Amino acid sequence: MSAPADMFPEIYRYRAQEAGKIRLISGLAAALALSAATAYSVYRTTGSWEDYLSAVTFMQFNMLVFYGAICTARSVTQEKAERTWDLQRLTPLSSLEIAAGKLLGAPVFPWFLFACLLPAAALTLALAPGVYHEFFSRYALGLSIALFAMALGLLASAYDDSGGKGAGHLSGPLVGLACAVLLNSAFRYADSLWLSFSPEIYFYGLQPGPAGSVLFLTASFMAFAAWAFLGARYRIGRDLLEKRRAWRLPAFLFFLAWYITGFEHRFSYNGAPQFAALLLPGLAAYMAAFLSSERREYWRRWLAGESRARRLDDAPAWVKGAAPMLVISAVLYLLYGFAAPGASGRVYPVAALFLLRDLMFLQWCRFSASRRPEMMALACLALAYFLPMLILLPAGMKGPAAAFIPYTDERLGLAANLAGPLAQVLLMGYILRGKIKEVLADK
Repeated sequence: MSAPADMFPEIYRYRAQEAGKIRLISGLAAALALSAATAYSVYRTTGSWEDYLSAVTFMQFNMLVFYGAICTARSVTQEKAERTWDLQRLTPLSSLEIAAGKLLGAPVFPWFLFACLLPAAALTLALAPGVYHEFFSRYALGLSIALFAMALGLLASAYDDSGGKGAGHLSGPLVGLACAVLLNSAFRYADSLWLSFSPEIYFYGLQPGPAGSVLFLTASFMAFAAWAFLGARYRIGRDLLEKRRAWRLPAFLFFLAWYITGFEHRFSYNGAPQFAALLLPGLAAYMAAFLSSERREYWRRWLAGESRARRLDDAPAWVKGAAPMLVISAVLYLLYGFAAPGASGRVYPVAALFLLRDLMFLQWCRFSASRRPEMMALACLALAYFLPMLILLPAGMKGPAAAFIPYTDERLGLAANLAGPLAQVLLMGYILRGKIKEVLADK
C-alpha cells in the first residue's frame, strides 16, 4: 500500500473496487481516441493550438467535475444501502480519516481519466508557449471547482438519510450539473480576462488584475471546498458520536454573506440593493435545514439534554440557520437598505421573515405523518409563492401580493410591507409551538 493509502485505507479499498485492469485499459484507450479525434477535428477546422487546448480541457474538467461529484455523492449513500456503514463506524478510523478517504478514493477512476487526458493538454503548452495564460487559468480554476464539486457531493451524501433509495442518488447528478455550469462560466470568464476591456474582479474596492482575478477565484473555490468537506466530516462525526458545534453553520452563513457583499459593494453607491448577499446565504440555510432530518425523537432528546451548552450545540439546523439570517438581513438593511431607491431596500427584512416562515413550516411537516415531509414542504412552499404571482400580480393587486411573496410596494410604508410576512411568521410559530407540545406529550 502507498503512503496515502496507509493514512486513509478507504483509498485502497476504492482503488481495488473501481480501478480494475480492464477498466483502466479501456479508459486509457478511450482517452487516447478522444485526444486524437479532437486533434484531427481542430486541425481540419481552425488549426489553432488554443482551440485544441480549450476542447481538451473542456472534456477533461467537465468529466472530472460531473463524474467525480457522482462518485462522492453516492459514497456514503451506497454504504448505507449495502448495510456496510455501521461496520465502518466500528473501525478505529476517525471521522476525518473516513471523510478524507471517501473524498480522495471514491473518484479514483475520474482522476485516472483526467490523468489520461493530461498529456494532450501539456502538449499544447510545449508546442505553443503562447497559450500558457489559458493553460494555467483553466487548470487552476478547473481543479479548484472539481474539488469543490466532490466535497459538495460528499456533503450531500453524508446528510442522506434515505437509506440508499432513489432520492439519495439524485444529489450526485444535480451537484455535478450545477458545478459543470459553474465550471464553464468560470472558463468563459477566465478567457475574457486576457482581452481588452476585461471584466476584472472587483472585491471591496480591490482590483487584482487578470492573473490576480484567477488566483482570487481559485482561492475562493478552494475555501468553499474546505467548508463543504468540513461539513461532511462533522456530519460523519455526528454519526460517530462526536460532538456538534453550534457556531459552524452560522459562521459559514456570515462568511458567505460577507463574500457575496464584496462583489456587490460597488453597486451600493447608486442605491441598488444587494439581494444576492441575502439570497445565497438564505438558500444555504434552507438546504442545511432540508438535509438535516430532525423529527420527533430528535426533539425529545434535544430538549431533554444534559446541559445548556449541549442543547445549544445540538439545536436543530433550521434554528441555527434562521438566527444568523435575521442578523444578516438587519446588517444589510442598516448598511444598504436606507440608500436603496424607493422600497427596494426593505426586501432584506421581508425576505428574512419569509425564510423564517419557510423553515418553521419545514419543521412542522417533519412532525406530521407524511412519509416524505421535506418534499411535501417544497411542494407547498412552491404553491405558496407561485399562486400569488400568478393571480395577484397580473390583476394589479401589488399591495396584497406583498403579503405573500418577498416583494415590496413603494406605496406602502416599512411597517405595512413587514405586516404580511410578520403575521405569517407569528401564525406559523404559534402552530409549530402547539405541534411541538403535542409531539413532546405523545409517548
